[in-house]
Amino acid sequence: MTSIEVRNLTTSGTGDRPLLDDINLTVPSGETLALTGPSGAGKSLLLKTLIGLEEQTSGDILIDDVVVNTADPRRRDLAMVFQDYALHPHLDVFDNLAFAATLRRGYNRGELSERIHEVAELLALGELLDLKPVELDDAQRQRVALGRSLVRDARAYLLDAPFSQQSERVRTQVRSVTSQWQQENQRTSIFTTNDVAEALSTADRVAVMHQGFIHQVGTPRDLYERPADMFVAGYLGSPPMNLVPAFPMGRQLVMPLATMLLDDHLLERIGDRGVVVAGIRPEHCYDATGQGGQAVTDRVEFTTRIDDVEWRGSSQFAYLGYDIAPEVEELLNEVEDLLEFDLFQSFLVAELAAESSLRPGMSIRVVIPRQRVHVFDPETGENLTLAR
Repeated sequence: MTSIEVRNLTTSGTGDRPLLDDINLTVPSGETLALTGPSGAGKSLLLKTLIGLEEQTSGDILIDDVVVNTADPRRRDLAMVFQDYALHPHLDVFDNLAFAATLRRGYNRGELSERIHEVAELLALGELLDLKPVELDDAQRQRVALGRSLVRDARAYLLDAPFSQQSERVRTQVRSVTSQWQQENQRTSIFTTNDVAEALSTADRVAVMHQGFIHQVGTPRDLYERPADMFVAGYLGSPPMNLVPAFPMGRQLVMPLATMLLDDHLLERIGDRGVVVAGIRPEHCYDATGQGGQAVTDRVEFTTRIDDVEWRGSSQFAYLGYDIAPEVEELLNEVEDLLEFDLFQSFLVAELAAESSLRPGMSIRVVIPRQRVHVFDPETGENLTLAR
């Protein structure tokens, strides 16, 4: 079992912004960590730096508490799955699976063959062992690259978007057996993904990256329920958290569709800010006439008209439009430009029970538990709802 630690890791870029910006990360032995974030966040670069294929400008990488900054990839002894698979075209699937393991001295041929067949069966490669990479499709090639990593005994495992080419039906199975294999062998793993649901459902902890730095690291539940900043709140979730402009007025927070009373903690945290951003998850919106809405006591309520409805089987999304003043919209656009990510819209999405009778144009009364409303600083992105 192996631990990995990153301390103040920075990689300078050609522009003003670093490619990796003061990364601090600890992955304990046996843990599976997901790096998630939009394309270009720096996830792949971080893995290549950990394995020793890219060099940082400053900061330290520690494997089992030993600094390995000057160690080459072989000495670091980390297994990696690359996005381009990096298979050997002249070798069949069996030999590709065996390749990394045979580079290490002292391996047992019989044990290795047994492990290869076991991994091949897990990844639905059992009938493909005699084929060359050119005879496989992209999904099969990716599973071979993943299997090569699983076959090998390494100190830790770095998986760069390892499930991205799998079809939706197969992806869940491949992800599940990979996770189970790593857990049974008590392996330390770091994998990257653009799929938020995949990160939240697979990893012990998740690190949310964007623009070369880590916004927050925590368990999936911590990140989802207690996002540290506006980007994490707006990135996690499907659909993501509604982020709406809000105006503190005395002890009230006035939003486009509703008004909420502020408790002493939030009143103090907001201070003299004239504009903040309120965050409301779609699933925390209830139809006031339904069982869920009637059960909410400390509530925020409003009545509005439904613009559109999307039926999802187990639930339905109601789109509730509102107007934004031009000067406020300009402020929100500046925030999005700074973050290089779209966070705001001029409607609120409510995920309501499937049994609610909804149709476009009808009036609806919505109930939101007050403790579920987050408040963010629009300039720093900080979640003011969280206690310091």
